This record gives sequence, C-alpha cells and structure tokens, in this order.
Amino acid sequence: MTWYYLDSSVALRILLGHSAAAALWFDATTASRDDGIIASRLLRTEMTRALRRVGEPVERRDEVLDHIGTVSLDHAVLQEAEAIVPHIKTLDAIHLASVLRSGLEDVVVCTHDQAMSAVARLLGLEIHDPVTDDPGSA
Repeated sequence: MTWYYLDSSVALRILLGHSAAAALWFDATTASRDDGIIASRLLRTEMTRALRRVGEPVERRDEVLDHIGTVSLDHAVLQEAEAIVPHIKTLDAIHLASVLRSGLEDVVVCTHDQAMSAVARLLGLEIHDPVTDDPGSA
C-alpha cells in the first residue's frame, strides 16, 4: 500500500477548486484500494481558517477530511518539529514532523510548497506534487 501525506498547500487547492489536477489525483487516490492518505490534525485547523477567510462554510473541510487518516498533534510531533535543522516555517515543520512520527514507512509527501519539498528531500522523504506532476507519475 502506498501512503500519501497531504499538505495544506495541496489540500486547500483541492477544497477551493484551484487545481483540477490535484482534485483528480485526490479522487483517484481515495478511490484506490492500494493507496491511503494521511495528514496532521493541523490540516483541519488550516482548512477551517482558510474557509472562514473566504466566507465559505467550515463544514466544507469534510469534503477532504472525511477521506483521510489523521496524525495526532501531540508533544512528540512538536518536539520532532523543533528538531528539524534546515530552516522551514513552523507549520511546515509540524507537517514534516507529522510525517516522520506517523509510524508509516515510505510515505510520499504531497505538497506544492517548494521550501517544504526541499526540506522533505533533505530528510529523505519522497515528494509528489499533484498540482503540477502528471497524475499517473506517483
């Protein structure tokens, strides 16, 4: 089974309709019996804030959240985020720490954020950008 970690840079594009390619990837991945998607509990908060910012009902976040597993945001994740040495924004560090603390091996990080991609690669993580990558390439 392939596990994908969904970052907010992709999740929000799916939710708000800003990337048809990412939406197609999400639909195909959630329909697959061979793939699964996880994200940090932080994603729910980020989606809530973004929906409020654009005046959309916060319940819309369930269009994405109902199809993914959640990595708890706990003390261990925050400590892992603090331990990431290359500079990265705080929320991105928490997302990367969530991947590292997920307990899953060979998780593919799905992000459209270039800084997060660079640091994830330095941490030895595989990257997939469903916003720009060919839908069949991951």
